[in-house]
Amino acid sequence: MGIARSLEKQLERFADGLSAAVFRGRMHPVDLANRLVRQADLMVNDGPAGPSIPNHFEVAVSEADLDPGLDTTHLTAELTATLAATAADRGWRTGGPVSVTITTDPSVGRGSIKCAATPMPATQASWGELAEHRGSRAFQLTDNRCVIGRSETADINLEEAEISRNHAVVFRQGGRLWVADLNSANGTSINGKPVATDPVETGSGDMLSFGPTTFSVRLS
Repeated sequence: MGIARSLEKQLERFADGLSAAVFRGRMHPVDLANRLVRQADLMVNDGPAGPSIPNHFEVAVSEADLDPGLDTTHLTAELTATLAATAADRGWRTGGPVSVTITTDPSVGRGSIKCAATPMPATQASWGELAEHRGSRAFQLTDNRCVIGRSETADINLEEAEISRNHAVVFRQGGRLWVADLNSANGTSINGKPVATDPVETGSGDMLSFGPTTFSVRLS
């Protein structure tokens, strides 16, 4: 599914999740979600793991657009879910759980938004696991993009000397799982087949080797 169609589907689900009109002005909830996703897209940066975005977004709207009697709890939950789903679909690293807050700002014109984003690193829920083959270690896959390496900042820290500091990245994108080598010294492989820096699709039950260490992929 293309990115545009995927976003359209997410916005359709978002609209289905709202039981009533939220705004009385020119701003519609689906329009707000669409603009939020597009703002996040403009904030994508490339890091060692690939594309990443800040995980906390503060969206300011005009007071004239926001119903004063509105409980924004449900709306912010739906916006958060939509942005998190978009990040997973596009393979954006977030560094922490996605969250969205809504505020009013007199400097924002009717029908417009102002968006600010900040990184708030925190533990995320697991969506998969790498279980050591013929060993006792198991590592949770939490961010959409997880770096495997000897560096202390790696998401999955392997201390073996044969492991490069940033050895490989395992990531989910478009509902599929991928692995790519990060120019490691001793290579990465899937079921014994070498993986280069171009991502290769993998899946549950596959054996991923980083240098001499092999893990089985388990998806939640």
